[in-house]
Amino acid sequence: MAGEIGYEYASGELSVGAKTAAESSDLLAAPLEAFMMDAGPTPSCFGLVPQGSDELAKQYQEFYASTSAWVSNLRTNVANAGLTLGQSKINYDAADNPGESVVEENHVRRRFR
Repeated sequence: MAGEIGYEYASGELSVGAKTAAESSDLLAAPLEAFMMDAGPTPSCFGLVPQGSDELAKQYQEFYASTSAWVSNLRTNVANAGLTLGQSKINYDAADNPGESVVEENHVRRRFR
């Protein structure tokens, strides 16, 4: 439709991206839980290594806390990316303005005004 102003988006691809992000976030759950349980500091040791000094124990605690937080935040951000992709699909699919035509081919929607 030459000369018309419009945009296109891949409805199916947004769905696939949302699902993939959700699955990726879920895949991080077990390793995060295993790390937090197996490598967590205890009063007599830090991680899997006997406590050598208070300074080393403090450094390990900082490493453990920052690693746990980083992976947890990554998991949350990946899940949120999936939600955002899913919401984008919903928003694009619902954007049905008067006088606008929609053409869909191979899960790609093109909207023209």
